[in-house]
Amino acid sequence: MAALLQEVSPPKSVATFKSRREIVERYEGKAVDVAVALVRDPSDRDRATLEVVCPPEVRLGQNVEELLFRALALYRQVHLTLEAGRDRALCLNMIYGVVAGLFVEVDRASVRGDVDCARISYLEAACDRAEGYFKRASQRRAQMRYLAGMIGGLSVIAVVGVLLSLGLAMMPDISDQAPLFVATLVAGGAGAVMSVLYAMTSGNLRLHTLFANAESTLAPLVAAGALRPLLGALSGTVVYVLLQSGLVPLKVPDGAQETHFYIALAIVAGFSERWARGVLAGTEERIQTVTKKA
Repeated sequence: MAALLQEVSPPKSVATFKSRREIVERYEGKAVDVAVALVRDPSDRDRATLEVVCPPEVRLGQNVEELLFRALALYRQVHLTLEAGRDRALCLNMIYGVVAGLFVEVDRASVRGDVDCARISYLEAACDRAEGYFKRASQRRAQMRYLAGMIGGLSVIAVVGVLLSLGLAMMPDISDQAPLFVATLVAGGAGAVMSVLYAMTSGNLRLHTLFANAESTLAPLVAAGALRPLLGALSGTVVYVLLQSGLVPLKVPDGAQETHFYIALAIVAGFSERWARGVLAGTEERIQTVTKKA
């Protein structure tokens, strides 16, 4: 606890707050030497930081200390995750309210000559609300960065598709299939983007990948977003190749319906990773069966 307080604000007396010019809001203990303040960042006037004073000699009850630790740990998460903006300001104000209310209860208990504060359940509920808001805010921030990465990945797919069409056109055996191959590549990427957009609009998108989550920095989130349409594009082309090779026993319609059939399957493969994995798993089983018979 002492280490966390040291990280938020170096030990100092409450009186030093009075000499600060950029304090947005503060509370100073009357009977106890504690204080909390929202201080404007000198490098960015639209950004605030939280400063807390609670010297080691101040005695706190266990429930008070636990809640104070929760609030300050949440502040560190907010400070490192939300660089600026309305979400950061709201989170800091909610945390400030919890800490200030806690110090008010400490003041009242000290006047009564008591260490334990019985009336902090409403502050625990307020801390729960602050944590919930931070989770939603960090998810929103992460989803926007993830979406930017997806747009970048889709752009890469378009460029790769153009280059592939030029390369395949130079191969006589499959030159006539080059447009359809490129179409399935782009359709798979579009299916992946559509899947993520559906999840975002329904509120079901939760970013907890292997190397990126809601509290990650810009680069991992953009990279994770770019990988999603790339994976969808690969899934679409793999399904197309499997159908063309005859490894997947599926009747393909003739004429104009053939093109629409392949594009539709590529979209489904990009949209549903589970379905694409099922197709690959089934193909693997059929190959193993044929190999054993041979």
